Amino acid sequence: MVNKRFSNSWSIKYRIMKIAALFLILGINASLASSTYSQSATLSLKANNKTVQEIFSEIEKQSEYVFFYYDGILDVNRKVKLDITDQTVDIILNQLFTGTDNTYVIKDRQIFISKKKNTGLIGPLPLKAQDRSSFRGKVLDDLGEPLPGAAILVAGSTRGVTTDLDGSFELEVNKSDKLVISYLGMEDQEIVIGNQNDVVIRMKPKADELEEVTVVAYGKQKKASVIGAISTITSEQLQVPVAKLSTSLAGQMAGIVAIQRTGEPGAGADFWIRGISSFGANNTPLILVDGIERSMDLVDPEDIATFSILKDATATALYGVRGANGIVLITTKRGREAKPAINARVEYGISNPTVTPKMANASQWMDYYNDITLQGNGQLAYQPVEYDKHVNHTDPDLYPNVDWWDTTFRNISNNIRANVNVSGGGKSVRYYVAGSFYSENGIFKPVKNPQYDPQVGYKKINFRANVDINVTRLTELSLSLSNQYEIKNRLGVAMESVYNNTLAVPSVAVVPVFSDGSLSRPIVGTNPYLDLNYTGYSADFWNNAQSLISLTQDFSFITPGLKGNAKFSWDARNESTLDKRKSPVTYDALGRDKEGNLILHQNRDGNDFLSLARSNRGAQTWNFETSLTYDQVFNDDHRVNGLFLFNIREYTNNFPTDYIAAFANRNIGIAGRAAYSFRDKYFAEFNFGYNGSENFAPGKRFGFFPSGALGYMISNEDFWKPLSSVISLLKIKGSYGEIGNDKIGGDRRFAYNTEMQYTGGWNFGRDQAKWIGGIATGHPGNPNVSWETAKKTDVGFELGLFHRIKLSADYFKEKREGIYIQQQSIPSVVGINVTQYVNLGKMQNQGIDMTLEYEQQVNDELYISGRGNFTFNRNKVLYDDKPSQQWPYLNDVGFPMNQHRGLVAIGLFESEKDIANSPTQTFGPVRPGDIKYRDIDGNGIIDSNDRVPMGYTTIPEINYGFGVSLRWRRFDLSVFFQGATHVGRMIGGSQVYGSDGSILSLGNFYEEVAENRWTEWNPDPNAKYPRMWMSAFDNNKQQSSYWWRDMSYIRLKNAEIGYSLPKELIQKIGLSTIRFYIQGVNLLTFSGFKLWDPELNTGTGGLYPQMRTAAIGMNVNF
Repeated sequence: MVNKRFSNSWSIKYRIMKIAALFLILGINASLASSTYSQSATLSLKANNKTVQEIFSEIEKQSEYVFFYYDGILDVNRKVKLDITDQTVDIILNQLFTGTDNTYVIKDRQIFISKKKNTGLIGPLPLKAQDRSSFRGKVLDDLGEPLPGAAILVAGSTRGVTTDLDGSFELEVNKSDKLVISYLGMEDQEIVIGNQNDVVIRMKPKADELEEVTVVAYGKQKKASVIGAISTITSEQLQVPVAKLSTSLAGQMAGIVAIQRTGEPGAGADFWIRGISSFGANNTPLILVDGIERSMDLVDPEDIATFSILKDATATALYGVRGANGIVLITTKRGREAKPAINARVEYGISNPTVTPKMANASQWMDYYNDITLQGNGQLAYQPVEYDKHVNHTDPDLYPNVDWWDTTFRNISNNIRANVNVSGGGKSVRYYVAGSFYSENGIFKPVKNPQYDPQVGYKKINFRANVDINVTRLTELSLSLSNQYEIKNRLGVAMESVYNNTLAVPSVAVVPVFSDGSLSRPIVGTNPYLDLNYTGYSADFWNNAQSLISLTQDFSFITPGLKGNAKFSWDARNESTLDKRKSPVTYDALGRDKEGNLILHQNRDGNDFLSLARSNRGAQTWNFETSLTYDQVFNDDHRVNGLFLFNIREYTNNFPTDYIAAFANRNIGIAGRAAYSFRDKYFAEFNFGYNGSENFAPGKRFGFFPSGALGYMISNEDFWKPLSSVISLLKIKGSYGEIGNDKIGGDRRFAYNTEMQYTGGWNFGRDQAKWIGGIATGHPGNPNVSWETAKKTDVGFELGLFHRIKLSADYFKEKREGIYIQQQSIPSVVGINVTQYVNLGKMQNQGIDMTLEYEQQVNDELYISGRGNFTFNRNKVLYDDKPSQQWPYLNDVGFPMNQHRGLVAIGLFESEKDIANSPTQTFGPVRPGDIKYRDIDGNGIIDSNDRVPMGYTTIPEINYGFGVSLRWRRFDLSVFFQGATHVGRMIGGSQVYGSDGSILSLGNFYEEVAENRWTEWNPDPNAKYPRMWMSAFDNNKQQSSYWWRDMSYIRLKNAEIGYSLPKELIQKIGLSTIRFYIQGVNLLTFSGFKLWDPELNTGTGGLYPQMRTAAIGMNVNF
């Protein structure tokens, strides 16, 4: 009879699974999986006349070891005497088995007991039958390394052994016996004995399903059968030292248009799929994490298993009213049948701005101010003595000369990233548990004080646990829990304000703090140092709790290939902000007294106390989804795939600001898919979504959104075989469908209802002392309000060359109709207070995207891969309900959304005669050195009718990325470039063309302007910057080709070099791999525009800069 610990090899696996599940629940430290445990864990035993069985039990109580053995393999009732203090388990076992025929093998925390004469046996062999013989073998992994502890079982019996340390085993068998060899994480293998008596068995790792399939809407499909427009990326390519996942997307995938608008700590990026297709309220993609609508930036890149974008109608139709703008599908990692594996990463980086603005220094600014005052009143504002005092830093209290950038900002900041995850499991339970920490500091340079630290910073803590349990052979229960906690410290004033003021305040305007410690503030203007250090701070807190439970049932007992799934999720988000403000006493300097003491004037009363204000926000969301899927192959020729799904979602604002906002938002719908392929050559697919939204009037809430696609894998035809060595893959595909968008905007929830508004009123009574407000019609209801629809067409191909190169390309065209806009063509005489919102807008977007990949294993030591992608899209407004203008070029229709418009500059006026002979410019008086414009309509007057479309918008039409990766021996290297073109911006602001008012306090400008501006002493008609004056001219401030700048750029987005220590070295300490690496982000930027980083969302440069980061890190696998 087999010992109660373990009835057979399946019991062994069950015990392992039990330990794995306990490990997951208790969250045991990651070091559990290390094989160094047996070398470091010590035990103490005092046993007087105790049995071997009792010794085993005591060892298990004091440690994490588990014993495995069969009855009869040893005498568990043998009495022993032990007195051992602080010794490792091998020393105890050596004493325990002295004088016996038993031996043992320690594998992690598992101890296998066997007999010396039958190494590897975990059970007694039955008496040798007449037709049995001794069978020997060795079990190796796919790399040829021995596998100790592999289970060898005679099929249909309980006879079995485990392999020894060198992977060998011996077993008595019949010729007709069949052996089943199993090992955690490996595919089971079967061998028939026959006439063999010695064999070497190579095990194969269990195939990664993700390598064979592509994640699609509500499921997975075999890669060869995918005919929708889907782009994927590996999680490794997203693991860069940034706070938010969205900031690492630029250039990574065909179809992605991503812009990082600011480099502020904790900031994400804006991104679109195939550009912008609607000028309505919503043009951003739907983000689904494990099938649930969630924020992408809450996912740690280390936790990502797959990252895909769905671009065409076939891929997105199933989501109905939510899928018009494309979909991002993220699946997180889950456990696999394997031994516990631990991955840990720690990283430290430093950052500095990609572009540091260079402002005019004291001499350049005083020269400019002397120029304009000399022209204005014939006098120098800064006489030579005063001029020299500023330049030479003489008496800084009265004659300041401050480098405001150096005073307000530091050159570098730092960031830290740490992550650890544990995964593994068996046939019954699999788990993945991860935790991460990220911290990033800002580049502001505040002074710490006893009350608070105003430093800008961002921190995020992330936890995730995914568990899969096989409840039965056909039933799987999955549970996913995650939590993200974020903290962000901000300044007591808006960071944009501090950044703008740092650029705007002249170096000679004000001293940061007086020499006696008094706080300085000018009567007019501001002091960036004061704003940074003495105004308080704000702290933002975000806490997101996410949960998902899923039950999958295999219905193959009804019909093969049929599965059902039900999932429920509940997410809660809570936010709060603490605003602590300070308003200290400030002074300005009037001069010095006879003794040389400063004469200060208090210009603002205040105190050193911190005021407190708090605000809270939050929401909760739940989803329920149930589906049936079918996937079956008939006669090896016909593959049929189907899906039917029901989904309901509810979102509730926990802190509503009005009555309407307190109502929960609901979506409900069904979806279906039918796909067919014949011999993996011909493919057809039909999808539909039938979805409803309560934003629309009863009777109009549901919409049907179908799509269809066809594909042809030419390279699978028999006639193609002679070409297959050259053209290894050729597939053509096309799709068409209609998708919806229910987030139509209009700042209204139930747009079919007419609203009232408070407006006007009257003072009633004899003395007109009683004011009574009026009520009038507000937004008129629209009973026909409906969803925005997108009609999408996609045609593409996939081409493989030499089994190494793969090219995929798609042409896409989308027409958006029913864009929800406020009517523009109703004349005012109609007499309505608010014009109605209607589904009238139309827009078109079209372009191409393509991906090129290369991969080659040159030899055993060298591996090369490369990839590149390209996306071009151009949109066009087709109808916006605005009245047609006199000149067609003045209409928005026919041009891209947010098309730049401006006057056409033809240089600078050279003289008064030049001004007299030119068309009349109506934007204020002009003088030589001012901008001269072209008369487009030919009426002799320069006015708004002369503004024409020019350049490109602030969202690039062309986005691309390319890179290469090398692996040679234990070294690896990767570089990736990202770029954008067909993008531009109108620049302006006081730092470019002069201040609008307080020149002395807020009138600084860029060094480039100081060096390249038009002056009477340098009257260059082709000067890069026009004449500057006591105030900015309206004429020179007009948006025009003079101020339009090409913001194209290419940057070294990511570069990394790594080295992995030799396995023979690290395996001695129980580790699998140790890799050290150096990584950089935004290392180099090449652009014709130099004033600030061209990707920033600013026309003045007054925004937190983009950051360049260099990091060093270590990755350890146990």
